[in-house]
Parts: sequence; structure tokens; C-alpha cells
Amino acid sequence: MFRKSIIFLFIIFFLSANLFAKESINITAYSAVLMNTWNKKVLYAKNPYVKLAPASTTKIMMALVVLKKSELSKNVNVSRCATCMPPSKVDIKKGEVYSTEDMLKAALLNSGNDASVALAESVAGSEKEFVRMMNDMAKKIGCRNTVFKTSNGLPAKGQYSTAYDLALIMREAVKDKRLLDILRIKETEITELSSGRHIKLRNHNKSLWKDTSYLILGKTGYTIRAKQCFVGYIQYDKRHNVIVVMLRGKKLWPDLRELAGKGRKLF
Repeated sequence: MFRKSIIFLFIIFFLSANLFAKESINITAYSAVLMNTWNKKVLYAKNPYVKLAPASTTKIMMALVVLKKSELSKNVNVSRCATCMPPSKVDIKKGEVYSTEDMLKAALLNSGNDASVALAESVAGSEKEFVRMMNDMAKKIGCRNTVFKTSNGLPAKGQYSTAYDLALIMREAVKDKRLLDILRIKETEITELSSGRHIKLRNHNKSLWKDTSYLILGKTGYTIRAKQCFVGYIQYDKRHNVIVVMLRGKKLWPDLRELAGKGRKLF
């Protein structure tokens, strides 16, 4: 009887400790996940399986497909369709030619919707076919509640994902050092290969300019429906790093600072 009582008290203490840990994190994001990069263990979750608009965090899935199906040195020819995308865009022009690497920088740093479509067409011939590839790869990764309709995350009927699925996608993406190298860039410029025209880029991830004991790499996203979103990777040291996802937030950077600051304590 005494032993059962001890076990019961231990269970209550364990559950209370977990509840306290979750309640101690105060964020505006409607949905969020912190996931151990090494073993997929969820360290913190808030509405992780709710289907929501992913906005430009979609571009991580786009980049993952490009990196697996193409080469950074491959030339990308810009179509009229790509140039017609609404902002955010980097104003590439019809007929211009860029390297795949430069188009990835434009899509991931400046969230170029035009660059995303140019990449999709370069890899698959059409954005529609490329999106099919995105969905196929998402399923292979283990995403059960994700449907992409665009390569760039622009609003589309029937397009959704979850914080948990996006964490799985980011976890797969960070296995590629080339992606991490691009996400580390604060500012750069890309060059059109025929004319030599330069386009300056500046990373939308404001965390790169913060003086902290950890490094946050990732992709922002925003639409009126999706609100403020972020999918990223927090590196504390060689042993401790997490995937972070936030969807439908109101205060992106304070939320991210809150999660990053307390994330290591959850290991």
C-alpha cells in the first residue's frame, strides 16, 4: 500500500512538473512546437495538430525539394508567370537567368514569391507539378495533416499544415548543410547572369542581429489569415538544439525570444 502511494505521488508530481513547464511559457502564437532535433521528442506543444495556413514557412518545404531534386549551379530561367507573383518579391524580370543558389537565397532571405515560382518551374516544369512533389515528400517525412497548393505559401483554398508537421519538415531540411548556410546569411546580393544586374537581399529573420547565447536560423511568414509565423532551428551548443515552429502569432519576436530562452531547460 505504501509503495502504491509513493508511485501515485510521483506520478502527480511528474504531471504537475510538466504542466508547470508548459504554463511557464507565455506566447501569443495560437499554435507552437519545440522539438528535439535528434530524436523528434516534443519538448513543448501548444495546439500542435491544428490545421492552419502556413504562409511563407512553406518555402522551407520548397527549398527542401529543390535541394533534393536540383543542383545549386543549375541556371533558372525566369518566366512571366514568376514575375507576376504579388509581394513579397525581389522583382526578377522575365527572361533573366539566375543560379539556383541565388534564387534560393532570394526565396529564403527576402521571401521572394517570384523566386519560389521560378525555382518550381525550373525543377518540375510547372508550379503545379512541383507542388505535387512537395506533397509527396511531405508524406514521406511523416506529415499527416499537410496539403500544399503553392510553392511559396501565398493564400490558396485547401492549403494547410500544422505546427507539428512543419517541425518534421524543418527537421528534415536542417540535415542539409547547404540550407543552413543560406539561412545564416544576414545580407548579400545576387547577380543576373546575362546582364550582371545585382539585387540586394536582407534576411527577414531579425534574430540574426541579436546578441544571444544561442543561434536562431529560420523562415518567417505572414498573411492576413495566417498572422505571424516562424519555422526555425535553435542551436544552443553541439548537443542541444531544437526545431521551433510558431503559427498565427501576434508578437513574433517576443514569442520567439520566450521559446528560445526557455527551450534548453526543457531537455
